[in-house]
Amino acid sequence: MKVVAFIGSPRAGGNTEHLVREILRGAQTVGADTAEFVLNKLAIRPCQGCDACKKTKRCRIQDDMQPLYDEILDADALVIGTPIYFWGPSAQTKAFLDRLYGIDVEGVREKLVGKRLLLTCAFADSDPATADNAVNMLRTGAEWFEMPFLDPVLAVASARGEVADQAETMQRAFEAGKTLATR
Repeated sequence: MKVVAFIGSPRAGGNTEHLVREILRGAQTVGADTAEFVLNKLAIRPCQGCDACKKTKRCRIQDDMQPLYDEILDADALVIGTPIYFWGPSAQTKAFLDRLYGIDVEGVREKLVGKRLLLTCAFADSDPATADNAVNMLRTGAEWFEMPFLDPVLAVASARGEVADQAETMQRAFEAGKTLATR
């Protein structure tokens, strides 16, 4: 079992990073191989809507997204972590998600069927509905790709790293990682 995680927060040591790493730690305890990528450290250009991918079966933009396609296709399960900014995913996460269009082509999209997807979000608002747009976006994408969408791990936290002191939330993240990596 290979679990690949994408951290969409620009804030190093932030709540999203803590949540994703706890999910991966849970997955590792049940034998999963894991990898993580911090999207803010990568050069990922926005999708240009050119549809070249429909002909070549790969996005034409040569940037740091290219190796991520291989990671996604080789994984058994994916974790996407994002803070909630203005009721949606971070810009880094959104650019990454938009570029999945480059593998949403016949002959490639089928390789995503059955891969599990787990979303984790951190946000400062105490209303869980604050994450609804991001959750619905990922759930809809998972349904399109026929990927099981696990219950998201949501956390109310704003100060850098404060979620690490929330034992119940961190336990939920850990358990979600175990569930994600258990067939």
